[in-house]
Amino acid sequence: MKDKPRHKIFEGQPFMVVIFRLLVVLLLSMFSRLLLYWLNPQLFTGVTSSNLAAYAFTGLRFDLSAVLYVNLPFIILMLLPFKFRHNRGYRRITDFIFYLVNCIGLLPNFIDSVYFAFTMKRLTGDIFKYIGLGSDTANLMPQFLHDFWYVLLLYILFVTVMIFICRRIVVSHRYPVQNPTWYFAGQMFITIILTGLTVFGLRGGLQLKPISVLTAGNYAPIQHTPLVLNSAFSILRTLDQQGLEKKDFFETEAEMLQYFNANKQFTCTDSTGAVIPMRHKNVVIIILESFSKEHIGSLNPSIQNGRYKGYTPFLDSLIGQSFVAEGYANGKRSIEGIPAVLASLPTWMTEDFITSAYAGNNFNSIASLLKSEGYRSAFFHGGSNGTMGFDAFCRSAGFEQYYGRSEYGNDSDYDGKWGIWDEPFLQFTANKLNEMKQPFVASVFTLSSHHPYKVPDKYSNKFQKGKLPIQRAVEYADYALGRFFNTVCSMPWYNNTLFVITADHTSESALPFYQNRVGQYSVPIILFEPDGSLKGKSRFTMQQTDIMPTVLHYLGYQKPFVAFGNSIFDTTANHAALSYFNNSYQLIQNGWVLNWDGLLRPLLFHFETDSTLSADITNQSPGEAQRLKTIIESYIEQYNTRMIDNRLIIR
Repeated sequence: MKDKPRHKIFEGQPFMVVIFRLLVVLLLSMFSRLLLYWLNPQLFTGVTSSNLAAYAFTGLRFDLSAVLYVNLPFIILMLLPFKFRHNRGYRRITDFIFYLVNCIGLLPNFIDSVYFAFTMKRLTGDIFKYIGLGSDTANLMPQFLHDFWYVLLLYILFVTVMIFICRRIVVSHRYPVQNPTWYFAGQMFITIILTGLTVFGLRGGLQLKPISVLTAGNYAPIQHTPLVLNSAFSILRTLDQQGLEKKDFFETEAEMLQYFNANKQFTCTDSTGAVIPMRHKNVVIIILESFSKEHIGSLNPSIQNGRYKGYTPFLDSLIGQSFVAEGYANGKRSIEGIPAVLASLPTWMTEDFITSAYAGNNFNSIASLLKSEGYRSAFFHGGSNGTMGFDAFCRSAGFEQYYGRSEYGNDSDYDGKWGIWDEPFLQFTANKLNEMKQPFVASVFTLSSHHPYKVPDKYSNKFQKGKLPIQRAVEYADYALGRFFNTVCSMPWYNNTLFVITADHTSESALPFYQNRVGQYSVPIILFEPDGSLKGKSRFTMQQTDIMPTVLHYLGYQKPFVAFGNSIFDTTANHAALSYFNNSYQLIQNGWVLNWDGLLRPLLFHFETDSTLSADITNQSPGEAQRLKTIIESYIEQYNTRMIDNRLIIR
C-alpha cells in the first residue's frame, strides 16, 4: 500500500525531519502558552505589548525544554544511525508516536488557559494526584467542556495545524547509496552532535543546575511568571515531587488560630493609643554560611566552665551590644534557609520550596512588602550566578538587584570553588550599599565558611585551627564581617540601619550538645542597632521564619501580610521553632522538644536537663506533649493549605 500523495514541504534525512518538526511544535507551544494571557488579560494587569513580546521570547527556553522532554521517544527512534529509518513501516510508527506525544504535550497549556484562574499558578505534577482523588474530575469534565467549548476548538485547531504541516515534513523513502560503514559513521557523528544539543535544550542551557519553575523569576515579576512558564514544563519538572496534603486537625478555624496564625498585622500605638508612624530605617540582613551557634564563644558561656572562646571574636564583641535570641534554623541547607529568613517561608515538606511544585506560587518577602513603603532592595552573594537558584528566588521574592560573582567582575578574588572570598565581596557589598537610595533593604549571604573551608593564602598563618576544619574558615569569615562593619560604620546610612545577623544553617559539630537534634539547628539570631538602643536577650524561642515579621514589627509596618513565624516582640504569640527532616517534624520551645512523624506517637524531651535527648518523657508529661503536638498541627494545617491553594499573600 502506497503513501497518500501530498504536497511536501520537506523530504530528506531523518535528523532534518526531527529538527523541522520540533520547530513547528515549539512555535505552537509558544502560542498555546500565551493563550493564558489572551483568554485572561484581566488576571495580568500591567502587561504591555512589549512585555508580552519579551515573555513570548524568553519563555521559549521553557517551551524548548518541554518539547524535547515530550519528544524524547521520537528523537531517540529517529536518531538511531541505521538505514531502516527510511522504511515505510518504521516511518509510520515514528509518525504515530510523534503525533501522539505532541497532542498530549500541547494539552496542558490549553487546560491552564481555563484552570489557571482557579489556582493562579501553572499546572504541576501533583495534578495527577487530584485527578485520581475521587470522581470530581469525571463529574465536572462535561460541564467544563460545555462552559469552555472554545478552548477545546482552539486545541483541535492547533493539533490540526501541527498534523497538517508535519505530515508534509517527511523522511525520504530513499537513503543515500554509499558504503554501509561510511553511512553508519556519518549518521553516528550526527547522532552524537544532536544528542548533545538535546541535553543542552533539556537543561535549558549550560548553567550549574537545570532550569526549574523558579527560573521564570529571572524574566518576569512573580505575578507575570506564568506567562513565561510552559504548563507541560512545570508538570514535568515537578512530576517526582510529592505534593502536600490538606490537613484537618481542628474542628474550627478559631481553635486552630489560638496556637498560630499565619496572617500578620501589627498595630503600633503609644501610651495614649495614637498610632505610631512607621520608621523608615534601612535593613541589612547578613546570612552567614554554616555559622552554627557552636562556633560563637559568647553564646556558649557554660562550655569549658566559661573558658570557651569560640572562633568569632568580632561577632562576640557585637553581641554584647545587640539583642540576641535563642535561635534555630528551619532547615539544614542553604536552599531552605534563604526563603525562611527573607520570606518567612520554611520547608516543611519533602522538597525545598525553591525547587518544589509550589515555587510558582505568589508569596511576599521582606523586599516585596517594604517596596510599597518606598524601599529599594538588593541581594548579595559572591557565588557563581545560578548557584542553588538563589538569583531566581530573590527576583521572585521582589529584590530589585542581585549581585553575584558576575557582577563583582574580578575573578582574581575567586576562591576556586564557590565564588568570591568573603572579605573582598563584603567590601564590594558595603560600597554598593553606599550607592543605594535610602531607605533600602538588603541581604548578603557569605560563602567562605563552606566546604572545603579554605582561607586566602595571605591569611594562612593568621587564623587558628579548631577541632573542626570549618572553624578556621569561620574565623576568617568573622574577620571579613568585622572589616565590613569597620567600613560601613563611617557611611552616612549606617546610623539609620537595623542589622540582622543569622546563619543559613548549622555545620558539622564537635561539642556533644550540637550533635543532637536540637543543637543541629541552633544558630545565632542577632539584631543590632548602631546607637545601642536595642540590647538584651529574648526570653522566647526564635526561628528563622520569625525574622521577617520581627523586622517589620520593629519598623512599625502596619499592613497585613503572610508569615510562618512570629515577631519576637509580640508577647502574645506562641513562640516556637519548627523544622522538618527525614519525614519528621521537630518543635522546640522553652527547653522542650517534640519529635513527631505526623502519624505515630510523638516523642518528648527536655533538652535543658537531657542534653543528649535520650530520655523520652512523653508518659511523664502527656499534657506538654499534647500541647506541643497541637502547635505543630496548627502550623502544618495552615502551611499545607496555603501552599496547595496558593494563599501565601494577602489578596
